[in-house]
Amino acid sequence: MFLSLFGSFTLLAHPPSIVALQDPPVYRGKLPSFNSFTVFSPPTSGGCKPRVAFYVYSSFLSTISLLPRFFGRGDVMALDLFTPNGFFNPCTTGFTIINSYSTKGRANNTRSVPPDIIFPSGPLPTVTLGDLNIHHPTADPLRTFKEDEIATSTPYFDRATDLGFSLLNTPGVFTRFSMSLVGRPGVLDLAFACPLLSPYFSEWSDSLPSTGSDHIPILLRFETRLFRPPPPTPNWVLSDWAALDTALKATVISPQPPLPTASSLDLWLSTNLGKVTSQFALHTPMKRVTFRSKPWWSELLSMLRKACNSALSSSKRGRFDASLLASARAARSAHFNAISKAKRAHWSSFLDSATPQTVWTAKRFAVGLPPPFP
Repeated sequence: MFLSLFGSFTLLAHPPSIVALQDPPVYRGKLPSFNSFTVFSPPTSGGCKPRVAFYVYSSFLSTISLLPRFFGRGDVMALDLFTPNGFFNPCTTGFTIINSYSTKGRANNTRSVPPDIIFPSGPLPTVTLGDLNIHHPTADPLRTFKEDEIATSTPYFDRATDLGFSLLNTPGVFTRFSMSLVGRPGVLDLAFACPLLSPYFSEWSDSLPSTGSDHIPILLRFETRLFRPPPPTPNWVLSDWAALDTALKATVISPQPPLPTASSLDLWLSTNLGKVTSQFALHTPMKRVTFRSKPWWSELLSMLRKACNSALSSSKRGRFDASLLASARAARSAHFNAISKAKRAHWSSFLDSATPQTVWTAKRFAVGLPPPFP
């Protein structure tokens, strides 16, 4: 199972930075090793084996500071990660991942790892995950629950709700399949993120191949919002307005229902609106927006940049020609002054058009934070 799990990472464009295992294989008191990963697990004594472990990708480990944190037990541990440049924005210089393997507790309707350990109220942003062995309608809405299942899981979900943790699982997608024919599948492997990290969560996936275990491998992805491609927008400048005008005039709008109901009116409006918008999409190309796209850029700046590059090239060829050096300095100064002027004008225009809904976006720009997720 272990080898097949790590072997499946070769199918991914980028291997996971951190792998969290519950009930990992232990041979002669040691966890298995895998190339390019460094293992962290709770210290054990008295013949007990670690029930959780982290495997951290070596190239990722070289870019951060990491502090393993233990709780005096083998079924839960945490990793505190730090970097001066910030993980998801300049302010998030550290966060915590908690990995737990919770089994049946000594008392009825309890589990071995209590809710206050799984959902801490510490200062660092936190992601908590693991095999919690609890069933709850939030994670598995179609399941028929027993009273003891609700009694066992409610303290955990209440604690998560009180602290603002969000469930990352796709509700209803099973994470465990019984090896016997009588056992029901369930959602036992859960992941939560605190309010400071949930905006950066982008994917919960069960797309990795099976490892032969009764639990499926789960892929979680967090990413900086600036790394997400901006939504595409129409390039109205390049619209074929003549063809669009002809197409819109030829579009037949169906008559409104004589005795409309809410559903029939919604269907009528959606159908006819689709006819119109499809024509716009057909005759209007989309902008190729990238992370380097600048809303304040103009044709004048392109011309000044071309002139600046040409002058710099000429000055390098004739490095002893004072007139060429002066021309290069003047062209570069004109180029950067025009950029500064365009930025100021765009920022002023943005502030002038700010609304109560966008004023906080303006504040985030002003203090150097990324914009909110669109």
